[in-house]
Amino acid sequence: MRRKRGLTEKSHTRLFFLFLFSLTAASLAYGWNDEKITEEKKGEHDKNQLLVLPIVYYTPETRIAGGIGGIYYLRTLEDRLKNRPSTVLMNLVYTQRNQTIFEITPDLYLSKGGFHLVGHFGFKKYVEKFYGIGSATPEKYGEDFNYQRVNLRFSLRSRITPSFYVGVRYDYEHYDILDLVSGGTLESSGAVGQEGGTLSGLGVLLVRDNRDNIFFPTRGVFFQTKATLFSPAFGSDYEFQDYKLDFRQYMTLFSEHVLAFQQYISLTSGRVPLQRLSSLGGPSVMRGYIQGRFRDKHVICLQVEYRLPLVWRLSAAGFVGYGDVAERLKRFRFADFKVTGGLGIRYQINRASGTIVRLDFGFAPGSFGVYAMINEAF
Repeated sequence: MRRKRGLTEKSHTRLFFLFLFSLTAASLAYGWNDEKITEEKKGEHDKNQLLVLPIVYYTPETRIAGGIGGIYYLRTLEDRLKNRPSTVLMNLVYTQRNQTIFEITPDLYLSKGGFHLVGHFGFKKYVEKFYGIGSATPEKYGEDFNYQRVNLRFSLRSRITPSFYVGVRYDYEHYDILDLVSGGTLESSGAVGQEGGTLSGLGVLLVRDNRDNIFFPTRGVFFQTKATLFSPAFGSDYEFQDYKLDFRQYMTLFSEHVLAFQQYISLTSGRVPLQRLSSLGGPSVMRGYIQGRFRDKHVICLQVEYRLPLVWRLSAAGFVGYGDVAERLKRFRFADFKVTGGLGIRYQINRASGTIVRLDFGFAPGSFGVYAMINEAF
């Protein structure tokens, strides 16, 4: 949501009641009585469990979105990683902008934690904004484009030490742009991939993860780096390479106050299609800018967030983002980096798992975003 449109009083009221409804629905789904976990209740947590709950959220990209979701916890006798439960997430969402999102995401620990299988299957019929390619694209050139996408990703990781995994990954996507505007911003940009097509790539990854909780970490490190090659040899219409590095560190300062850092780097090379250009903006990276506000081959971004408890299940957060995009690494100029920031409130749905609902207000130069989402941005 851009500042020039503003948030009307009616929009504020809708957003307030939306957030209240999200808290109520989530609390009913998870249950209120988890203040103290007894040994008997811990035994219950060791059983397989299916939770189904309504989904309600808001982002500038979707406006109000609603649907149904579920999470299936797999607790087996082979589970030796009690803070790493195997899960399968599912959701079906329809938005105020007539977008449809369907996703299934398994996250499974196998062979007593010796292997970690992470997958994602999704269908999306979506509307995004395209402003052009580069770090200085004008706001006035923003143009909606509709696309339809089916994607499949999975990685199989082998545990080397208790917190270190190495693995291989496969990434498949087929997409079609549904309404390319003749002479519009997207067509005039010359961006690769305007005709749609298939992407298919193989890659490798390294992961180190010793966080104390995967949903609401208060200490520890998460580090993931991956490299993927997309090639006609694997059935891809485009030949390019994709490299990503995601480093996060969490430190408890005092009385449950947490300082969280994230360094995110996305590098691509070759004939990179529009859908796989590195980008800034959205509910996770540089909140305040609309999703995909800036796109190019490379992204460098640093985010810092301070999280502090308030009362009961409520906590607050302040965050700052610093990053930019560029066609080549040597073209990054720190003087040109964008700065975003904001404040948010969190409500802890379940203290045992650490699952939260967050409402973030992100600010960027000439832009403003409101995000009502499940779980932290990073």
